[in-house]
Amino acid sequence: MQKEQCFSLGKITKLHGYKGGLILHIDSSTPQFFKDLESVFLEINQELVPFFFAQKGKLNGKKLLVYFEDISPEQASALVGRDAYLPQSMFPEVEDDLYYDKAIIGYDVVVKGDSIGKIVDVVENTSQNLFVVSSESSEHLIPAVDPFISSLDKAKKIIYLELPEGLLDL
Repeated sequence: MQKEQCFSLGKITKLHGYKGGLILHIDSSTPQFFKDLESVFLEINQELVPFFFAQKGKLNGKKLLVYFEDISPEQASALVGRDAYLPQSMFPEVEDDLYYDKAIIGYDVVVKGDSIGKIVDVVENTSQNLFVVSSESSEHLIPAVDPFISSLDKAKKIIYLELPEGLLDL
């Protein structure tokens, strides 16, 4: 599996206990979409390697306790800090009037009829998420809040925003 065919799910953050358990931190505001996974790809030496779950705990917020097949407790410690990926085909579908954090990465952003760039990332904060919108000449952080989202064209991968005057000048 090539990295370009995948999206970032999160990261193995730490060991859990002494039997080889690992904490998979799911980097999404909708982690419940990923609670029934059977496997993930971990990045090792700049390659994606599949790891299958032998056992999983319950999803606790954004943390999922996992045990991988054929991985001893000693080998598990080497996986801490590894980035986890899933194939693009497993990404949740975006409904026409909703957005799901990282699902809109790559969408064109249109404000008052003009394209201001593409969404290159979604920064998750406790107060509100931020769209990172980048063009050749600038980068903007725009609050990902419903009042700013006018509409979403899933087929054309365009998000239409209505922003307060001066927000793009900050």
